[in-house]
Amino acid sequence: MGPGRRGCLTSLEVDDLAATLAADLQRVDDRRARGVFFTPSDVAARLTALAVESSDHGPATTVVDPACGAGVFLLAAGRCMVDQGVADPATVARRHLFGADIDPASVEACRRLLASWAGIEPAEVAGVVVGDPLRAGSAVWPDGPATGFEAVVGNPPFLGQLRASTTVSTADKEALRSRYPGLVGAYTDVAWLFLVAGLNLLANDGRMVLVQPQSVLAARDAGPVRDLLVSEASLIGLWWDQSGGFAGHAEVCAPVVRRTSSGRREAVQVLVDREVVRSGTALSPEVGETWGTVVAEVLGIPQVPTSDHGLAGGRVGDLAGVTAGFRQHFYGLVAGVAERTGSDDSRPPMVTTASVDPLCLRWAQQPCRFDGRRWRAPVVDLAAVAASQPEVGQWFADRQRPKLLVASQTSVVEVVADPVGSLVPVTPLVVVEPNDPDDLETLWKLAAALSAPSITALAMRRSLGAARSPARLRLSASQVADLPLPSDAETWTEGAALAYDLHTSSDSSTDTGAWRAFGRIMAEAYGVAAGVEVDALVDWWWSRHPARF
Repeated sequence: MGPGRRGCLTSLEVDDLAATLAADLQRVDDRRARGVFFTPSDVAARLTALAVESSDHGPATTVVDPACGAGVFLLAAGRCMVDQGVADPATVARRHLFGADIDPASVEACRRLLASWAGIEPAEVAGVVVGDPLRAGSAVWPDGPATGFEAVVGNPPFLGQLRASTTVSTADKEALRSRYPGLVGAYTDVAWLFLVAGLNLLANDGRMVLVQPQSVLAARDAGPVRDLLVSEASLIGLWWDQSGGFAGHAEVCAPVVRRTSSGRREAVQVLVDREVVRSGTALSPEVGETWGTVVAEVLGIPQVPTSDHGLAGGRVGDLAGVTAGFRQHFYGLVAGVAERTGSDDSRPPMVTTASVDPLCLRWAQQPCRFDGRRWRAPVVDLAAVAASQPEVGQWFADRQRPKLLVASQTSVVEVVADPVGSLVPVTPLVVVEPNDPDDLETLWKLAAALSAPSITALAMRRSLGAARSPARLRLSASQVADLPLPSDAETWTEGAALAYDLHTSSDSSTDTGAWRAFGRIMAEAYGVAAGVEVDALVDWWWSRHPARF
């Protein structure tokens, strides 16, 4: 054994050490609160191989993890480079592996892990440093490759704005906004920005695989990041985890990105689950498109025809105004909410998502929660709301007109009609208001269109990753406004009549025949070929429909 060398651990011993170091770090501080989730070594190895092995010019010889943690991805990269004949473990650990973390304990753990694998001293793992590549870029590694790293791998922290435990401070957000102009929105997850930082670290023709929350595929505030990646690089693969075994119970994916200046759209290889197995290919998304369509086929979501040439121009937003309340509208209702005192109580009903089923209002039938309380039949004193917050009160006063209410986080698109205009919608319900408040025909046509199987399939494809679960969809007001209308106006009218019947029927929730007839009519209205294609779409839609259960 030469100078600077010590005994190497076995492969199993190294894996055990990696798990121990990660567990120790988890105990040292609240890693989950910081958005840090441990990646199993087998998953890290398979994902890393996508970046290190898969090159037309041979294996990557410089690999960086910009948020290295305990080093599981760098260990996988080192092993991969040794297997590919780049160099022996000691040389790889000393010269070919680079990492950074803002946490000194993580850097110490990473150096120890790589040194134990390579049979050298931790101090010799010079490429792993304390630093913040998200803010400082390649300056973190003064001795790094001048033309960029050939592979970027890792699992950066998930720090979004929806959970208090993982929110980014105002000062940090402003610093990130300055570093990444045009890419930081109100609900930007820091993990998305690591994709941009990683792209900046990448050499031409290099590859990047960074684990991401599945929200990166469809979240509105991730849109600028997605567009940058498909503009300056190629999305050549996408790993989608359905195994449910990822540490921290996070819903994760991993884009496989190749840095290129060709601008050529490439086929995207779809990979799934812990084994990272190939499951097919999909067309690469363009600028402005979400990425959920890449994995839609894997999840069995039908592809449906859409048309921009339907009634009145082809989009919901052509026939109606579409809006949704914000936090101030939610909390602004608190001053005016009460339980209904009886049938003669004239105060308008307050409707939450829990009270919205497909073409069926469950108010006063289905209990709901609001402001930390359970309500049976909540009503609103709009005068009290206006007195407390005039602007909020005016917003709700403007909603007292014929409208549709669209629920969020559902398995199919769920819509109820309010032809009288008396319902008070609670955030996050989306409100669809026909341009002519007296045009109830359009109201019911829009109710039918939004309730159609085709729209559920399309919405699932567009919103995949944005909901709390891959089995659910999530629609914003702008997304609802952009949904297409049926291309067959005559059949659409038939479907609207069926939607009206379902909405006004006392037993619609159990009338399987009526629902399936509605589904077939509206599928045909959207241009789905009658017969096998319609049956397949309706079967898929009905399998997830609440009225079925």
